[in-house]
Amino acid sequence: MRAIQSRFVPFLVAAAFVALAPIVSAFSVLVVPVGTNPAALAFIPQTGEVAVANIGSDDVSILDPVTYRASTVPAGARPAAIVVNRATGYAYVANSWSNNVTAIYGYGEGKKRKTYATGAGPVSLAVNSLTNRIYVVNNEDGTVSSIDENTGRTATIRVGNRPRAIAINEATNRIYVANIWDATVTVIDGSTNSVMATVPVVVWPYDVAVNPVTNQIYVGSGDGYGVTVLDGATNSTVEITTNIWQPASLAVNTVTNKIYAAGAQGNGGILVIDGATGTTTEIATPQAFPDAASLSGIAVNTATNKVYAVVGNQTNTLLVLDGVTNELTVRTLDYYPCALAINPDNSKIYVSHCSGSSISIISD
Repeated sequence: MRAIQSRFVPFLVAAAFVALAPIVSAFSVLVVPVGTNPAALAFIPQTGEVAVANIGSDDVSILDPVTYRASTVPAGARPAAIVVNRATGYAYVANSWSNNVTAIYGYGEGKKRKTYATGAGPVSLAVNSLTNRIYVVNNEDGTVSSIDENTGRTATIRVGNRPRAIAINEATNRIYVANIWDATVTVIDGSTNSVMATVPVVVWPYDVAVNPVTNQIYVGSGDGYGVTVLDGATNSTVEITTNIWQPASLAVNTVTNKIYAAGAQGNGGILVIDGATGTTTEIATPQAFPDAASLSGIAVNTATNKVYAVVGNQTNTLLVLDGVTNELTVRTLDYYPCALAINPDNSKIYVSHCSGSSISIISD
């Protein structure tokens, strides 16, 4: 493991540490069959459907919001990520072994497809719904593919070495790409598809998240103990240090200005950052879990002010964090979970069981 780079000035000297006894309470779970090895999920607001990328069967399951019956749309080889344009309802799937993106549009069983070529090894993507552009991170050749859905044209933007994660601030039309081997974030001007800056950040930047309200960008480390805060106006940075190893996955509550980082190793843990003050709180993973337990996904429901994190390493667990009290609740699932998404209209939680062929729909 590499140490956090010394060029940063720590944002805080210490963090408040909270070790709360988890609460087990009633909730309902509906298990729905989908394709093989389901992973990334995305909610389609126009239809209420949920799209699930199935890595093992090279397709996407589209779940009906009433019957929960899944229809199947073919994709490319090894679909690694999926995102939805909230303005159009189109879903975009990054096919990591096909070097392309599948665009899924239309409604119900009549959904149609388009395919866009990308660079090598597309692993993640993001949409600017205001400009109708899709940005695809190509991990193997250090580029980002920009797709203009209005014209069908694509452009290639050179970024850093082994880019992995991407986030967009639609308010400023800036795109942020985390380059894991360079320990940098590439800042792209969305109006020109040009690189504005390359900013040093935490070691092995694994995830990036944006709070468009404050114009702050957060970068989580996949091989250290820090989160970088990048000012979207100046590109200046500060680092938040933590005792949580690999605070890699991020989620932002734009209403409360709280940022959540999930520990990917060393018995997990959730770092809570107050975006206004910079103060932090560390929430320990329940001790009943094995030391190898890690958090493989995290999401925020801004309507209920709850945070959800899936615990990997076959613990079959979903953690629920109260955004006001930091009280932790344990939800036991039937099978190994790895990814999740939230329907903001009804607050249902969708969890993929990546080693099987099903997802869980949770009413909490």
